[in-house]
Amino acid sequence: MRLNFFCTLIFLLVLLLPATVLAQEFTQNIRSLTTVYVEVGGNSDAYALNLDRIMYQRDQWKGGIRAGVGTNLFFMKEEPGVYPVVPVEVYAMVGKSRNNLEMGLGYTRRFTDAPELLQNMYFARLGVRYQVPKGGLLVRFGLTPFISPEGKDKKTGETGIVPRFGLSVGYSL
Repeated sequence: MRLNFFCTLIFLLVLLLPATVLAQEFTQNIRSLTTVYVEVGGNSDAYALNLDRIMYQRDQWKGGIRAGVGTNLFFMKEEPGVYPVVPVEVYAMVGKSRNNLEMGLGYTRRFTDAPELLQNMYFARLGVRYQVPKGGLLVRFGLTPFISPEGKDKKTGETGIVPRFGLSVGYSL
């Protein structure tokens, strides 16, 4: 009788062990918290090299900060010179897998003395983010409209509210 009980108990434990291991792995918290990527469009003028760090993770919610540096160097046609661009952002992500909904708020500064260009821009982000939890490929795509307290861009005639899209590709460490 005792032998049957112990054999049945061991048999049940062996059957339940794989289910426990799979359940622990399903949450897929991101272990690679630092990411380096290039963003084209988005909240920089044309492109920016960015460093991003996830600061908070709990269940399906994640949050972090990012900063970047870019320039108009390769897109100088009709520009009044070369100038650096610095975007900073605070963001949140929702999702338990590699695919996350991403939302953010930030500020971009153009360091130029050209009075016809907007210099201060505040932006929002709504997009998707694909990131391998253990490190590797990162791809982001989002709508990144911005508004400027300076009103109108005198050179292009654009109002201070400009709809934009951004695409990022990089690597999480």
